[in-house]
Amino acid sequence: MKISTATKPIDFTEKLFQLFQKRKDVSIQEYPLEYKKGKYGFLKISSKDITPTDPVLLIRAGIHGDETAGPITIEHYGNEILDSAHEKGIKVILYPLGNPSGFALRLRYNIDNDKGFDNDKGKEGVGNNDFLRYELEDGSITDDIKDGKIPFKRFLWASDPSLKSRFCLPLETELMHKLLKEDPLPQVKGSIDLHQDYLTPNASPAAYQYALGNIEEYKPIIEEVSKICPVYKNQLMAAGFKTKIDEIGNVVEVPLESEMEAIDENGSIVRYDGSITDLFYRLGTPYNVAVETTGVTPLDIACKVNLLWIRGFIDLIKKHFISDKNVS
Repeated sequence: MKISTATKPIDFTEKLFQLFQKRKDVSIQEYPLEYKKGKYGFLKISSKDITPTDPVLLIRAGIHGDETAGPITIEHYGNEILDSAHEKGIKVILYPLGNPSGFALRLRYNIDNDKGFDNDKGKEGVGNNDFLRYELEDGSITDDIKDGKIPFKRFLWASDPSLKSRFCLPLETELMHKLLKEDPLPQVKGSIDLHQDYLTPNASPAAYQYALGNIEEYKPIIEEVSKICPVYKNQLMAAGFKTKIDEIGNVVEVPLESEMEAIDENGSIVRYDGSITDLFYRLGTPYNVAVETTGVTPLDIACKVNLLWIRGFIDLIKKHFISDKNVS
């Protein structure tokens, strides 16, 4: 299926609402986001009647507004995803458009270009994928312990009350913190965050992933992905943490080679970076991935890569947390 790039961005939240509103097995809530420059709706779609024993798959898409493949994956395959999960006894919590104003304007950050603020350092925060802080052994606070070898005393939500005077979050991030804390987090057995990589210079069409948890079990998914899209392996990536971008998301400075991300032989980057993926790993979720396809990857292929990861996580959750007698 060829996916059109002609979606009208400003209509997308309403389009998603219409796609799912006739389903009897999900509930849809819309929450207001009131920015300085405009108002937008934030959607949450959840399986109905989540019991205390139901395993849950949580999916977020579109936290970076210029990365359209995630939300468009939900647009084209969302009903299939819900049907498949429910047939296997798995409930779903779906945040299909994590940054609605950014998506509408095709901006990485929100309409106010708000990346949060770090009052300790007197500078902009780390962006809108900001969910976790680590208290290090010397008492200092950081969002990023790189490959996990930096020792720490404890982790905290970035919205922890003890940090309120130190860090300010963008509106969409602050709202998602609030909503996540209302979700049945101990029941989340898989978390998927759908991204695209528009930052790596001179990229070719390819996929890779930030992976945490039982990552050896991801190999069959990666093999399926490699059948439809090249997978970056055993190389350094210039995207990510030391890349500097301008207001609309264009790269203005790439990191030094010593600051680049190392992709392993399976296409994975293991990084404990304070993101939503890191948060769920620390909360005990066994399967966690941030899916990446380069911006030059054809949109229909990028969406199919996303779908393969979602199908794969559904199968992993069914294998480990569902017995056949529990599936109606």
